[in-house]
Amino acid sequence: MKMRVFLLPACFLLLISCFETDEQVIPYPGEITTIADSVQSVQSYFDLESAGTVKSNRVSEWQLGFESAAEGWRVIVNSGADWFIYNTGSEDFSVDVNMPARLEGLYDTQNLWPDSTATGNWTLHENIYLLALYENGSFSRPIKVKFLNYSDSNYTFYYEDEIMTDTVTLLKDPQTNFSYYSFSERIQVYPEPDNDEYDLLFTSYYDRPTLFGQTIPYKVAGVLLNIWNTAGAIDSVHSFGAITMETAATLNFSRKRDFPGYNWKDVVVDITGGGTATYNVKTHYNYVIHTAQGNYFKLRFLSYTLDGRSGFPRFEFSRLELE
Repeated sequence: MKMRVFLLPACFLLLISCFETDEQVIPYPGEITTIADSVQSVQSYFDLESAGTVKSNRVSEWQLGFESAAEGWRVIVNSGADWFIYNTGSEDFSVDVNMPARLEGLYDTQNLWPDSTATGNWTLHENIYLLALYENGSFSRPIKVKFLNYSDSNYTFYYEDEIMTDTVTLLKDPQTNFSYYSFSERIQVYPEPDNDEYDLLFTSYYDRPTLFGQTIPYKVAGVLLNIWNTAGAIDSVHSFGAITMETAATLNFSRKRDFPGYNWKDVVVDITGGGTATYNVKTHYNYVIHTAQGNYFKLRFLSYTLDGRSGFPRFEFSRLELE
């Protein structure tokens, strides 16, 4: 299918995801499912044991997430909903500050979790952060935030936006990886299921893919790993049907949060053809997930469309058993 390429990274990805051509494959016996809601606008938490989505929410439901572990202190930002955060370096709320022109450093680097969050180690200073929405190439709805303290049970932060100011005490939810706050609703929200209820999160987020020989930030649609006692490995050598528990024993497992990530699909853009693009699913990429329950599942993606619409990953998976 065809599309026109635009310069704005976020807009480019949004448009390009609508024009993919999926490779035709003959699936091996196994469970085949499709994520029912577009990963471009909805976050879906998927559990391999129960073979289904256990919870979903609009990606725009929250702006900041707070690490829930008793010793946790890290804060994440929802770049999938086009929110970015900037350390102003100032402690004075009266100082007029603006978001930088660049996007680098304003979103979390998923494959480096728990490091490389946009907020960094806020416990080492009292700087003000500027949180803002990125739309049509510019920032809007600025919110000044100062993180005050944290304990084994809560966080406290103060914020000022264009309408009001408030000091918030946000309770840690010990059953989830993160506890979330919505500045739109001005309340704590609960999009994430309990740690032991899911394995994979289908969602959108910002990363730095390489396109036209340049590595630039833009929004991708992919899959994040449940960081609680879950790990994954990739195999592109064996066929999906040939992967067994013995194969899994030879693989190197990772706990990187962006696993499988978004690289199970790629795009080819024909600049000479007026910017036409073809989107392909890498069906030879096989993933093995070791769940928190101690089970091993093999998984491969089959397509990225549903009834001609993009953003609906279809994949095959089955549990590995000892022979």
